[in-house]
Amino acid sequence: MNFSSSFLEFEGIYNSEKKQKTWSELSSQFHAFWTDRVMSSDSETISDEDCDKIIKILDRNGKGNNKDTEAIARAMVSQGAWRRLFNELHKNKKLGKAVNSILIEKDLKLKAQFIDELYQLDEAQKIYLTGKSGNTVSVFLAAYDPFNYLSVISLKDRRSLLDYLGSEYVKEFDENSIGSKIIHSNTILIETIKSSGVAGDARKISEYCYYPPVKELWRGEFTSPQDASDKDQIKEFTVTVASDKEEANEQADESEVRESIKIQGLLSKIGEEMGFDIWLPMPDRARVAKVWQPKDQKTLLTSLPLSYDKVTQSTIGLIDVIWIRNKRSIARAFEVEHTTSIYSGILRMADLVALQPDINIKMHIVASSERQEKFSTEIRRPVFSYMTSGRLSDMCTFISYDDVRHIAEMEHLNHLKDGILETYEVSAERSDE
Repeated sequence: MNFSSSFLEFEGIYNSEKKQKTWSELSSQFHAFWTDRVMSSDSETISDEDCDKIIKILDRNGKGNNKDTEAIARAMVSQGAWRRLFNELHKNKKLGKAVNSILIEKDLKLKAQFIDELYQLDEAQKIYLTGKSGNTVSVFLAAYDPFNYLSVISLKDRRSLLDYLGSEYVKEFDENSIGSKIIHSNTILIETIKSSGVAGDARKISEYCYYPPVKELWRGEFTSPQDASDKDQIKEFTVTVASDKEEANEQADESEVRESIKIQGLLSKIGEEMGFDIWLPMPDRARVAKVWQPKDQKTLLTSLPLSYDKVTQSTIGLIDVIWIRNKRSIARAFEVEHTTSIYSGILRMADLVALQPDINIKMHIVASSERQEKFSTEIRRPVFSYMTSGRLSDMCTFISYDDVRHIAEMEHLNHLKDGILETYEVSAERSDE
């Protein structure tokens, strides 16, 4: 089976005229928001409501999206991070103008140069604007011009597609600057796909790339059926078969370990402020004590007041941070993952679910934003997708270090509910799957 084999089938279900009309309207909404709100000279905060209307267009996981909603892609950015990003671009005129220059520039060489310059700004790194996957910049480009810029926003995915299609560009891809990768891979990938026999604008080509029979060819992801609670319906979900080229058993350097300890401390502080008791693994307590001391010594529990068997108790006791409600039940569990493979934290959560299939705990993997895509790949492995109690990806989400820091700095933290985390978590699955 070659890349274009499914194109006639795909064309039969893809309404080009309707799609073009829809995306013309959605792009116009993005243009208006960008010009009238982000680039306006006023100093007013952009409301969550105004941000959320645009996040729905940019991000498949955006609040309010469902299976019938059109969105650029699953951008791997939390709702709260998007809101913060838009307001920072509005407030920080230097950053806002830098992104605006990228969007309006017609010359591709200059466009790539402007992206490189944006990546050199420290402020951009702090608000999810820049990253090695290029997701956020590519989402903006696709929203600004959806018919010429691919919704294949991840550079990793673009490289995989180019590699599968045998493009010579792969040889120089890794050597190019981030700006050149984002801009030139867009042009070359479109040309390469069209030469394979697939026709259409950038949006149509992008949707074809993620059409399940096609995605299986180049990405190693397979759509699998799963019984739904309603016996008359079947749900489908995506399983990732990881490549042998992926990192394995990498060890974090000392600075990363120190950073993870700080995050453990911040999570403990946030939980305490919200009224929870805190559990930390015994081996970590001395190190965490250097960055967090409970206001009330009784807050840090010396034993787990839970009625589980010894094996389950031992597994729970090793989880990096646990928030416990009323000294009786687990509210949230956090694994702070500082290894490149990010596998060990996910595995511990899976062990807990395997031991207690009916356990109802909100679980989170916490790591640097650069590891978010790795989290999504790992948690959708078959071993975590075919568990007796369901998919682990439905039970466990990702929260970035940056978002933990942001939450820790919020005013009146002691008046907030732990549900605030749901604004900053990111699921590995689409919200409608």
